[in-house]
Amino acid sequence: GPAYQYDFYEDDSDFFTQPGKLFRLMSPEQQQVLFDNTAAAMNGVPDFIKERHAKHCYQCDPAYGEGVAKALGMDIDFSDVK
Repeated sequence: GPAYQYDFYEDDSDFFTQPGKLFRLMSPEQQQVLFDNTAAAMNGVPDFIKERHAKHCYQCDPAYGEGVAKALGMDIDFSDVK
């Protein structure tokens, strides 16, 4: 049935644990490349979308969100991120 499609995920509402684990396995140099590549890929994207993406990254790992924000040249308030 339709529930089958959810069987592949431990928790289908958790999109942040795995990327956070992957981020923490990266060296600082790899993390910086990720930040820079993310910022380059988002060139020309509206700021509200950049901010939303950075907040999603922050939910994976605070250092991930902060690094993306810095690479984007944006001062983002993460205090409202759960």
